[in-house]
Amino acid sequence: MTTQAAAPAQPQYQRKLKNFLLDARFQLKFAVYFIVPTLIISAVLGFFIARTTGSLFSQMNEAVEARSKSAETSKELGTCTLNNELTKGLDDPALMTSLEARSKEIDAKYEFEKQAVVQQQKDLVAQQQTTIAVLFSLLALFVLVSGLVAILLTHRIVGPLFRIKRMGREVTSGIIRPPEYGLRPGDELKDVFDVFATMVKSLRERTESDLKTVEAAMAGDKDALAKHHAELAARLEKKG
Repeated sequence: MTTQAAAPAQPQYQRKLKNFLLDARFQLKFAVYFIVPTLIISAVLGFFIARTTGSLFSQMNEAVEARSKSAETSKELGTCTLNNELTKGLDDPALMTSLEARSKEIDAKYEFEKQAVVQQQKDLVAQQQTTIAVLFSLLALFVLVSGLVAILLTHRIVGPLFRIKRMGREVTSGIIRPPEYGLRPGDELKDVFDVFATMVKSLRERTESDLKTVEAAMAGDKDALAKHHAELAARLEKKG
């Protein structure tokens, strides 16, 4: 009873950052094709977002200015009212004291409103700057992620192509060695790789068969050599 040898286990891949650029020229070229439309879209979006945001903050700034003017108007009206009352009650000490207290109250209210308006303007400017910075950072991140996604996608194509080209170079140089393991999980072009792997395996088997025929001929079996000659001629004349 013969024991069948176990097939070699496929190695577990540990992807490293430097291995994602197997064909840097192709992958970066593809990434540029991917990034350029993304940049155009981001520029258009950025323009409209900046325009909309600018309009919104402009309206908010106008509201702040209106609040400031309203505070000034309120102070002027209060001052005029006090002046009118002052002219009527110059001889009334109690009224003068009351008017002085109201005047201080109006001034204090105006100063409070003025400080609130100044602080609101500062907060508005800071908020506008933060909003614009966040928006453009998100757009830049979007472009960067698009480039990384392009590299990751091409990595799944370049990996199989790299192995297929290596198999072709080996066969061209006379090395007929079928691949010991398949593609990585998630790789593309599996069908193409399998076709090339089957081709190399078939070439290997035919070469081994040719070797056996030559060995038989060297041992004196002329029929084996003639038969092999006929098989080679049939291969050359065979059409797909």
